Amino acid sequence: MTPPPRLLIADDEEVFLQSTADLLRQEGFDVDAAMDGAEAARLLRANPYDVFISDISMPGNPDLAVLQELRGGRAPGAANAGIPVILMTGYPSAQTAISAINLSVLAYLVKPMEFQELLEQVRRGVAQRRIQQAVAGSARRIQDWAGEMGQLASGFQNAPGSVPVQSLLGAMLGRMGETLLDMKHLVDLSQGQDPGAAVCSVQHCPRLESYHQILQEGIEVLERTKGAFKSRHLEDLRHRMESAMEPAKN
Repeated sequence: MTPPPRLLIADDEEVFLQSTADLLRQEGFDVDAAMDGAEAARLLRANPYDVFISDISMPGNPDLAVLQELRGGRAPGAANAGIPVILMTGYPSAQTAISAINLSVLAYLVKPMEFQELLEQVRRGVAQRRIQQAVAGSARRIQDWAGEMGQLASGFQNAPGSVPVQSLLGAMLGRMGETLLDMKHLVDLSQGQDPGAAVCSVQHCPRLESYHQILQEGIEVLERTKGAFKSRHLEDLRHRMESAMEPAKN
């Protein structure tokens, strides 16, 4: 089961902090709360989060210090680098608004605000974070694939004939299948947002619907070659790809 999205909210107004955290928990989020910048930084170092919600004017956060460190890739916590950030303030100013833009903030909200306004931005941030994580995972798998192909190429060069062609093609088909599943996952994550905007911005894709066609073609290739390449792993992959297609058919 997928764990609920994890949020960190930081604000020195205790009543606002605790009531807002409780409302977000009622919406199904896992929420940690911090009363100042130092506590927020400590929690960011210790835990991964999907969205960080922060008051601008609070102790331990001069000139948005916590966010400056977060965006600079320093402490607090490399695991949270790039996470969506929602800033809140009861004293809006041009200076803080410009800082928010320069630090790639998801939203700049002015207190008092409706909870639904905050909730909408939190959900938007969670969706954005899920896409970031999916793209990062896909990039790691592509790097693994490149390393595996490099090792096989070295094997051919050092000892021609030592690596069966079936092994090479089987490895390639398996990795191609994983990439297609990554594409399908990105398509699913993009549902409910602007048509294809989130995925196309990171994958530079011209048409999301083409992903489904590619996935279907991959399944057909695995079906046609199952007699030539006997591999339980490839058979498992075909079943996974077929399962991934089921939501798209409904």
